[in-house]
Amino acid sequence: MRKVILMGVPHHNNLGDNAIAIAEKKYIKDNFPEFQYYEIAEETLERCIDKVKDYVRENDIIFMHGGGNLGDEYLYVEEARRKVIQLFPNNTITILPQTMHFSNTKKGQEELEKSKEIYAKHKKLTIVAREKISYEEMKKQFPYNRVIQTTDMVTYLNETKKEGKREGVLFILRDDVEKDLDAEQIAKLRQIVKKYFDKIEYSDTAKGNPIKGKEREQKVEELLMKYRKSQLVITDRLHGMIFAAITSTPCIALKNYNHKVEATYETLKHLDYIKYVNSVDEVERQIQYLLNTEFEKYNNDFAIRSLQKIVKGEKEIE
Repeated sequence: MRKVILMGVPHHNNLGDNAIAIAEKKYIKDNFPEFQYYEIAEETLERCIDKVKDYVRENDIIFMHGGGNLGDEYLYVEEARRKVIQLFPNNTITILPQTMHFSNTKKGQEELEKSKEIYAKHKKLTIVAREKISYEEMKKQFPYNRVIQTTDMVTYLNETKKEGKREGVLFILRDDVEKDLDAEQIAKLRQIVKKYFDKIEYSDTAKGNPIKGKEREQKVEELLMKYRKSQLVITDRLHGMIFAAITSTPCIALKNYNHKVEATYETLKHLDYIKYVNSVDEVERQIQYLLNTEFEKYNNDFAIRSLQKIVKGEKEIE
């Protein structure tokens, strides 16, 4: 029986990445029911990918975990991806929906050239962008590969459930290299929010201990429950915004250090309960709008249609 293998599945604590893995598994099982499904962890790719080779036949399909790591910011992930592409030159390989960001530094551009050279040699490699800016850059940098654009994989999930009365605001804010808000802006945000909410909760999509595969769904669900119980989410995290979308939770999304949040918002802006702002000064007006408007619940039909491009592409390559 042919296998479909999802490679690079995370065990770290980022719930956005873990939600991607959940959605990828569901998507693959829904669309490739005649295949045996296997996962290979991110750390396996980094340390001992050679040991996997004997278990993969040329007619097996390889998917590579998506996210925001195609670039030099998380170079260990990109290096592992290159190894897979080199190790399986005859397999159909698809890099699932990604944001691409190679920094405009000497090091960043050197790493881009390495990836371009390795990717170009693989004749059955498809690269999927999850927003337009990455799509245009991928088309430019990887002209010898098939490049398509879809939505982020997590949009495939519909996690809208009734959790009782919603109350309060949930902050999901970064505290890492990708953050754009400074302490003064965060303090201003808090002052604005206090005018409208008595209950204010602070959380993040990346905190705590590493997450084992068997814990993944439970940990993601714990955060999604917080969303379903909140009147509003304010976030500068990409999946902070997407979790709001799939749970039908009003959300104000702020930019991070690259185009990731803003560009992905373009795929969600038809959801009127999701609002992107460039400045903290725009937040209060959006709070007033979101608290005084009724919205339709999340419908993932647009994501299903978009992500069908991946399945269609696999069949065309075969």
